[in-house]
Amino acid sequence: MITLIVMCLIPFYTATLLGNNWIIMKTRWSEYSEHCRNPYPEMAQKALGDGMGHFTSFCTYLTVFGGTAVFSLLAAKTLSEVLNGFGVPATMCSTLIAVGIILWPCVMLKSPMHFWQVSIVATVSTVTAVALILFGYALDVNGCHEHSAFPEFTPVAASNSLATIIFAYGGHPCIPTIVHDMKTPQHYFRCFLLSYIGLFLLYTPVSLLGFWIYGDSVSDSIISSIQNDTLRRGISILIAVHVFFSVLIIVNPLLQASEHVFRVKQEFGIGRFIIRTIVFWIIIFSAASVPNFGVVVNLVGGSTLPLLVLIFPPLFAMCLEVKQRLEEDGAKEEFGFKAILKYHSKLRLLLDAFIYVLGFYVMFHSTYHSISSIFFSENPPTRSCFTTWFSSSENLQNLTTSTSHSTHFQCCGAFRNISLNGQSCF
Repeated sequence: MITLIVMCLIPFYTATLLGNNWIIMKTRWSEYSEHCRNPYPEMAQKALGDGMGHFTSFCTYLTVFGGTAVFSLLAAKTLSEVLNGFGVPATMCSTLIAVGIILWPCVMLKSPMHFWQVSIVATVSTVTAVALILFGYALDVNGCHEHSAFPEFTPVAASNSLATIIFAYGGHPCIPTIVHDMKTPQHYFRCFLLSYIGLFLLYTPVSLLGFWIYGDSVSDSIISSIQNDTLRRGISILIAVHVFFSVLIIVNPLLQASEHVFRVKQEFGIGRFIIRTIVFWIIIFSAASVPNFGVVVNLVGGSTLPLLVLIFPPLFAMCLEVKQRLEEDGAKEEFGFKAILKYHSKLRLLLDAFIYVLGFYVMFHSTYHSISSIFFSENPPTRSCFTTWFSSSENLQNLTTSTSHSTHFQCCGAFRNISLNGQSCF
């Protein structure tokens, strides 16, 4: 519980820093009042120079690339569970292509301000799904909790959990774009406050009660542990709606940056269609190479995302605020360590130092173990979709059949042998 609270407060704090950073930039440099395709890298460039701007671009778009892959995999997993629930054999690999085809025309929309309605639909579907999950918990608690077992605490599991939580709260690569598109950007604090309160109220009961009721029988998705078939299908459909729309918001900064690199006009045309098509399908086929939702979440949440969520926001805020103070005071001294100690709050420096340590710990520890599990484990977490697609028809049919009966339902209990709906566990 303490971890969930702290890991919500820290990303909220760093999100508000990003919002304030963008207000400073709009105040000091008039060109940022117009449309900006790369707000986060621009922020880095103004704070610490061109080199940091380029590095932030790399981190931002690599994170957006990985985040889009994660949500595409989640959409494919959810869609396959829905189809399996209705008796239609489907694997995550087959539905991943369907997800790409469905979203392909939608990624041509210019920026989030041109499809703001999708965020409302995504939010409503998520809140409804959470309510149904909690209702499912109430139905399952008597039958599953008494048979649940809990894993031993290990540093690896703790580090991976932090990476997952950072991914859950880490919308920071998109935050400068959102603040820039707001009608009144100065209201960023109330926007983020309401958002993070809402996220905490959604995440906390689902994670804590799910762990208490099902224990270590939970797979990558808590939905699979819900025992009632009808309820599980309904939740899967709602989450599918949420994820489909979320992909459009998450991938947009990368698409705009790609257009900027190739000097594509901001109006819709053949240039936008070609660039966005190539980038989007590269993401889909990259996701197909490691079609495991949990592994990719830990890899993205533990690699570049700690930089963008925990380390860069306070670092850039410190630089931009001190530079602004030097300019306002007409000070002759140059920006440097002495100026930081003179103009920046000591309490803020201590808080930021703690966040830096946490960020680097999660980044190195979780990334190492995620990469090890993918490339160096004796039992790799999943088969590549390319292996599945190019298998013989007989193997493909067997793999489809086995997957359709194993991915959409998870029995509870210490040995995953308790089914409350009469369905076979094996």
